[in-house]
This record gives sequence, C-alpha cells and structure tokens, in this order.
Amino acid sequence: MDTKYKIRYADDDKIEAATDEAGRGCLMGRLYTGVVVLSGEVDDLFDHGAALGTIKDSKKMSKRQRNIVYDYVQELALDKAVAFAEASEVDEKNVLRADMDCMHRALDSLQVPIDRVLVDGDTWIPYKDTEGVTIIDGDAQYLPIAAASILAKVARDRWVESVVAEHPDWNERYGFGSNMGYGTAKHMEGLSKYGAISEHRRSFRPVRDAMRGEQTQDPVAVAKKPKILLLKRTI
Repeated sequence: MDTKYKIRYADDDKIEAATDEAGRGCLMGRLYTGVVVLSGEVDDLFDHGAALGTIKDSKKMSKRQRNIVYDYVQELALDKAVAFAEASEVDEKNVLRADMDCMHRALDSLQVPIDRVLVDGDTWIPYKDTEGVTIIDGDAQYLPIAAASILAKVARDRWVESVVAEHPDWNERYGFGSNMGYGTAKHMEGLSKYGAISEHRRSFRPVRDAMRGEQTQDPVAVAKKPKILLLKRTI
C-alpha cells in the first residue's frame, strides 16, 4: 500500500465508518456528507490496495482526479452513502447541527453494521450507541475519511452543476459554476447587486448583510426569519 494515509484508526476487530462533509462554508445551497466503510485488510480489497494511493483529501485533488477516484471509491468500499442538508435546514438549525444531522442520515443509509465512526474535525454528536472518534485534519490522515470527503465533494459539485444548468442567470450573476457557492469576489458582487436567491443561506452574515436594504428575489424567505439553534460542542 503506497500511501501515507492510515486505513484504520485502531488495530481491533471493530468495523469503522468514516464521514466528512462538503460545502459547510458555502453561502449558497446544500451541504453534503459522505460516509465510507473500508476493509481494514488490504488483501481483502478487490485490487489488493494497488490504487489506494490515489485516495487523498479532496481539497488536494483536481476536479478530474476527484471524479476518477470517486468511481474507484464506489467500487472499493464495503459500504458507502451520501446525504445532504438543504439551505433551509442549515438556516433553521445552524450549520454545525445541520452537518451533524446530515452525517447521521448518511450513517442510517449504511447496510453494514458499524462499531466506530471516524469524524473529520473536533465535534461530534453521538450516533446511537456507536463509538465516535473526532480527528482534526482527519481527511489528511485516514483513507476512509479522505474517501468520504471525495464522495461528498463530487456529489455537491454535481448538484451545483445541475443548478447552474437549470438557472444559467444565477451563474452569470454569482459565478456558481466556478465558486461552487463559496464567497468569492464575484459571488459577493452578485449579492450586493442582485440580493439573495432562494438557495442562499440567510443565516450566514455575508448574505444577511447583502440583503439589508436590497430587494431580494425571494421576498417570502426574507419575511420568514430563520431560527438559529445553538449547539453545545461535545468532543
């Protein structure tokens, strides 16, 4: 196995699932989470680990690389799942709670029973009676977390591409096709000039600030203020 990443957290018989998200810091659209279960034994993998070195943190890969490795992970994993939270859920709960709930939904979709969850980051809400392990920069250390980050990132990018295809004017105004909903200069310029659309996260300060004194394209959503819930961190 030619990779610096670890395939397991602990040397035991527990079945591990790993999870990571994409789009948490975006101003627009869905947040996606991926979950991956890999065999802890390299010899059990269909390619005996020959291509494991292609799996790494999705942020360190090109779009083309991610799409190729996405297909590899789909074939390699013992089990995998993707879930998403709409912008409205992010606004209603706050982004951290929406992220945790989305991860739980992805775990609910697994068919393989699991004993341990590896989570990228420093926060976790316990999932049923399953052991949870938080790992800061986990997508740069553990193969299953990196694989989960790839599933989440590719799924979200494909969703943004479908939105852009359906609403080309949104891409022209906010640059979603290139910034994927992050707060780039083009995106902020669009918010300032055109206000917010239905897919914007109104609980995020840049969106709220841009909406003040501006006519939004979705006045119903402006009238309905999102309720922000605070989540107590548990590590």
